Amino acid sequence: MTKPLRLLQLTDLHLLADPQARFKGVDTRAQLLRALQEARRLAPDLLLLTGDLAQDENLGSYEWLVTQLQNTGLPWHWLPGNHDDPELMARFAPAVFYQQLQGWQLLGLNTRWPGHAAGQLPEGELQRLDEALSADKPLLIAMHHHPLAVGSRWMDAIALQNSGDFWQRLQSYPHPVVVICGHVHQEQSWQQQGVSVYSTPATALQFAPGQDVFQLDEQASPGLRWIDLAPQGHWKTGVWRF
Repeated sequence: MTKPLRLLQLTDLHLLADPQARFKGVDTRAQLLRALQEARRLAPDLLLLTGDLAQDENLGSYEWLVTQLQNTGLPWHWLPGNHDDPELMARFAPAVFYQQLQGWQLLGLNTRWPGHAAGQLPEGELQRLDEALSADKPLLIAMHHHPLAVGSRWMDAIALQNSGDFWQRLQSYPHPVVVICGHVHQEQSWQQQGVSVYSTPATALQFAPGQDVFQLDEQASPGLRWIDLAPQGHWKTGVWRF
């Protein structure tokens, strides 16, 4: 039997170029190092980083991050979030990705909408989605912004704004589709049109669920998501807290 392909998703790192700086009181560099320690222990085939990597959009934040990722010896892809600078990211690696592995397609979509905290899929990204849907294989989609409401008024105001365009394209796809996202700093899961959608805890800090206004969750631990992709569209996923 073929061993499943193991992916690990890390999201919402909110790194700062100044090693002494803190994001809302949190040492996000230390948090990332803890996450990468867990990642090495879990021995994935691939790391997927789904946005808000650098809180300050500073070249030094990405330089430090890339160094830490290279130190793991693990292959990786990344995507921008609303706090990121895709042009700076592109100096090190593409800010989107597409790959076929073990019968699955892995598609990373850029939902960053310049000048907005909310997200949007521009025409070019929708075309990339159309191309993946024409390949006739199971599909894992990674993005930063959530394409469904999470039940927090302030957070849902900055969700993916053209989610209707996204879901319209998926409605008749005959193969399994899994969507993973960041942005919401909490673990949730949904089913929509037969598609499984998952948000993942941040490596930095967590947002309190179900709130109308911004509020941190001081009790929730950081985490990462593992996804095991097996042939014929079979898969499993869960969250690992650290």
